[in-house]
Amino acid sequence: MRHRRLFWAAILLQVLVLVGMIGSHGYTLWTGRPVMLKTAPVDPWDPLRGEYVTLSYEISTLRHDQVAMNGAPYHQMQTVWVLLEQQGEFWSAVQVSDQRPAASPAQLAMRGTVAYYDGGVGRPGDVRVRYGIEQFYVPEGEARGLPGNGDRANMAVEVMVDSFGRAGLHRVYLEGQEIRWR
Repeated sequence: MRHRRLFWAAILLQVLVLVGMIGSHGYTLWTGRPVMLKTAPVDPWDPLRGEYVTLSYEISTLRHDQVAMNGAPYHQMQTVWVLLEQQGEFWSAVQVSDQRPAASPAQLAMRGTVAYYDGGVGRPGDVRVRYGIEQFYVPEGEARGLPGNGDRANMAVEVMVDSFGRAGLHRVYLEGQEIRWR
């Protein structure tokens, strides 16, 4: 009888973990604030991983001469907060910090992870940040129609940013038109 309870407890724990992961992403998409970001496609297809598109955002590479670097120097895999501000149709980074910054009503703070920092002690550097929205998968056979590495397409995405600073990819636009698959 005890083994049966342990078995069902293990099953329940696994189900709860999966529901939690899905629920966390769903919460971001349902309650998040929409943000339009300018992007460029990098790799439209990989035979080993399937059909996906890797996106490179303007807010992913934060240059020390353009964005306030509060809390530098940074290190790889460090959690950082990027303060975004809407400038026209798109949002741009105005500050990066190792602590969540106070945002005005016209701003929002998005959480990311440092992928690369080229500065050092006593000298500023640029920061490369990942937000967890750098890839999206497409139906089989559809990725080949998307622009590839080096193509200069007018591409943008709408992401939802929740109150915890997590971002979720919501919509993808190519040349002003939302990409929809059958």
